[in-house]
Amino acid sequence: MKKLLLFPFLVILCILPLYQVAAAEATEISAVRVATRNDANIPFVRTVLDVNNKVTPKLFVDKSGQYVTVTLPGTKVAADLQTDYKADENIVSKITLAKRLNNTDINFRLPYKVTTDDIKVFTLGPTGSAASRVVIDINDKSGKVRQWHKWKHLNMGTYGNDKASKPANKPVTSIPAYKRSTAKGLKGKVICLDPGHGGTDSGAVGSYSQEKNITFAIAKKAQALLSAQGATVVMTRTADVDVYGPHAGAVEELQARCNVANIAAADVFISIHIDASDQAEPGGVTAYYGTGSKEGLQLATALHRENMKATNFGDRGVHAANFYVLLHTVMPATLLELGFISNPQEERTLNTDAQQQNFAESIVDGLSRYFS
Repeated sequence: MKKLLLFPFLVILCILPLYQVAAAEATEISAVRVATRNDANIPFVRTVLDVNNKVTPKLFVDKSGQYVTVTLPGTKVAADLQTDYKADENIVSKITLAKRLNNTDINFRLPYKVTTDDIKVFTLGPTGSAASRVVIDINDKSGKVRQWHKWKHLNMGTYGNDKASKPANKPVTSIPAYKRSTAKGLKGKVICLDPGHGGTDSGAVGSYSQEKNITFAIAKKAQALLSAQGATVVMTRTADVDVYGPHAGAVEELQARCNVANIAAADVFISIHIDASDQAEPGGVTAYYGTGSKEGLQLATALHRENMKATNFGDRGVHAANFYVLLHTVMPATLLELGFISNPQEERTLNTDAQQQNFAESIVDGLSRYFS
């Protein structure tokens, strides 16, 4: 009889260590970001969760279509992370993180009925086997969210660098028309450098680094070199800040960067980025220009040619694209993707002072070629 009574306790003692190990190895949700994307054909709310291991999300939509749950198996919430979040109330009424025994549920309360066709759930990460972000997109079903191409006024972020982390009080109503300088060389030119991402937006995430820090390091080095040659350099941000404001929608943040260049009447606009893939193999350098912009093509080509001399990364070429910052700046503009943070070898190289300096010098050389 005593042996029978002891048996349950022995079972518990055997299981308890296994449970403790499982809990210790649980994937942790360390950050949550929510933004409205109104630059798409159908606006949507995007929720991004930072995680430290691979996760396979499971989607559930109840019969009413107004309750959506995404379960992250084997996850826990960081101790200091809040569990309630707000979003555009036309799309999502409330977002809540619910802690379960071994899982975490991300619950969405919606004002309008949705189906699984209105929801997209996917993961992004530095390698194909380890996700660093879980992304949940929920489409607007209200028809009330304004899209950027329907806006008649630009009442959003303005020229302010560090101070631009706060929304502007005055609307941007007057933007100088672009007039290309006929003078050769860099002296007297106004160059707008846009270090991609910043503040609450980390950009692409590698195994140990973030895009926003690499782009800023390259831009700062290029700024010093350009200033030494007599150019006036306008930076969209001069610190680790959001240009429009924390957790801003994509259009507000991107238009704020365009406003910095437009108000400064810059001669060129250069947006510096680091690429990423959900696989570890892709790599290389790409330059983009606005579709149909001959001046943009010339600028992108000149810069890309010099960028490729500054690295042993692969050449992904020069391509037309409809990126927001390329279409809403009035001067020739290019967006540079200087390698892949998701490629382990390129990530290591991108975080070296030597490669950052090489890219900065190549930007200066490319601009010298362009203005010549």
